Amino acid sequence: MTAALPAGAVRLRGVTRRFRRYSERNQTLKDTLLRRRRSSATDLWVLRDVDLDIPPGQAFGIVGRNGTGKSTLLKLVADIIPPQSGTVESAGRVTSLLELGAGFHPDFTGRENVVMQGTLYGLSQREIDHRLDEIVAFAELAEFVDMPVRTYSSGMFMRLAFSVAAHVDADIMLLDEVLAVGDAAFQRKCIARIFEHRKAGGTLLFVSHDQASVEQVCDRAILLHEGHIAIDGPPHEVFVEYNRRLLGASPLEAPTAEHGDPPAGSWGTGRLRIEAVRLLGSNGPTGRFHRGDELRVEMDVDVTTPIDAPVFEVDLLDSDGHRLFSATTRDYGVTVGRVEGPTRAAFTIRDLPLLEGRFAISLRALAPEDHELYHTLEQCLRFEVLPQGSGSGPVAIEGHWEMPGAPGVVA
Repeated sequence: MTAALPAGAVRLRGVTRRFRRYSERNQTLKDTLLRRRRSSATDLWVLRDVDLDIPPGQAFGIVGRNGTGKSTLLKLVADIIPPQSGTVESAGRVTSLLELGAGFHPDFTGRENVVMQGTLYGLSQREIDHRLDEIVAFAELAEFVDMPVRTYSSGMFMRLAFSVAAHVDADIMLLDEVLAVGDAAFQRKCIARIFEHRKAGGTLLFVSHDQASVEQVCDRAILLHEGHIAIDGPPHEVFVEYNRRLLGASPLEAPTAEHGDPPAGSWGTGRLRIEAVRLLGSNGPTGRFHRGDELRVEMDVDVTTPIDAPVFEVDLLDSDGHRLFSATTRDYGVTVGRVEGPTRAAFTIRDLPLLEGRFAISLRALAPEDHELYHTLEQCLRFEVLPQGSGSGPVAIEGHWEMPGAPGVVA
């Protein structure tokens, strides 16, 4: 007998889901009846025998190409659609924002839709009345709340839909590309609200193609590929594999780094290759630094055929693989010309803003429009920052303490 799940937990066992795709589209009821026996159909298997356990309080990212079953997985957890086989269990109250304004009636006002949507989420009329002003204020729609939502822009629609979902005291929150709509200010509000949900112990399932958002929000992620879970782990590692598959890159032999273990991954098309990498301090090669030191990353590259305007990138990662900083030649206004043979690219940090810990560097060479990944080296250089002076943690922040007029203090 399967043990009961604690509130906020999600469990999938052997979950399979397919959709049927017909070769001919019926326009009328007559067409449907006449073609019923002779219309051909193919089965599109979106998920195949998926097992998954998400514990309470975890922020869980779902990554993959379009059509790989990301939204389908959320709809299964939300109990919107059933699986063909297997079981889907979710414990506690579930709130979801899976489609833009799904469930909103275009002829109802924003206020009426808030009431209707809140009722669908299981809120009582008293709870809705108590939260209505807060929902409208969060969505920044006080001037428009009594207008029909068909007059709203897509951004207004999104803000209202997210605001209702975010103000439900849910154990599990399901979000599907919710940060893809809205301006930067609204996206920051969404992320802040998501962190409030996490702080309160809620579980989050988050579908997005945006690597920065997933890495910022999620503790763990999976990559869906052809109906299966291709990789399950830290978000950065999942996106490394996702980007490799997305760009059609093949494994490449990695160069030998002067510091650290072999790279965690080496792949690309190989038209431009990173042949050697080095980590330098002010006195030469080193793998140990102090706060304020100069750190220089060098990569020697070569090409099989001349390449115009490649883009070089350096990523700084912490010991858990979370990206702390990323910089490309394009970000810094550096236009690389035509590379016809061996050359060197270098990035220098004059004043290292790190305190103590172990860190890694990933390097990348791409085409100007990012449509081709020439070569990537994941965590190809590793270094240590030794403790020195005041403060603790990975990042050095300048500041000072004051206690003006504090009683009982002896200088």
